[in-house]
Amino acid sequence: MKILRKSLPYILMIWPYLFMVITPFSDQEELANALLLGYCCLTLVVYGANIWNAITYRYDDALKKLAFWDMLIKLVHIPFYIFVFIMGVASLFAMVVPALILVSPFIIICLMVIDFLLMLTSSTYGICASVRLMKSDNIPKFAMILNIVLHVFFCVDIVSAIYLFIKSRKKN
Repeated sequence: MKILRKSLPYILMIWPYLFMVITPFSDQEELANALLLGYCCLTLVVYGANIWNAITYRYDDALKKLAFWDMLIKLVHIPFYIFVFIMGVASLFAMVVPALILVSPFIIICLMVIDFLLMLTSSTYGICASVRLMKSDNIPKFAMILNIVLHVFFCVDIVSAIYLFIKSRKKN
């Protein structure tokens, strides 16, 4: 069980990139659909397990580890977010084709939901680190609230994650 708990952040780091494995099977429609369905179902398990892992993380250096995983996961996901942004912009420009006027907004909304759920899942590590830093008197309550709020917005969540990591290394 301990090995699984320690491997969950690694799984979350690579999970969004595994989605790209499905695309080579796009010519085999049945296999692609089965892989996509399996990926979507397992995504719920991976996200739920990582949220549970962050909330119940109780090892010796839990504060440092939570802040470290928060920062590392967010930094590793930057290329994925850039890829999704490019796909969203491409879908937006594809709306000039009359056949894609109805499909493109659906694709853009799906991409936004995928990004936001992934960000919230990785932010759980930072939110838990913020609360523990405040409880150990390393940051004031205002800083904890500010970091929690920053963890639900794109781009500034990375700044907040780096701040928490630095603060977790400067113990009283």
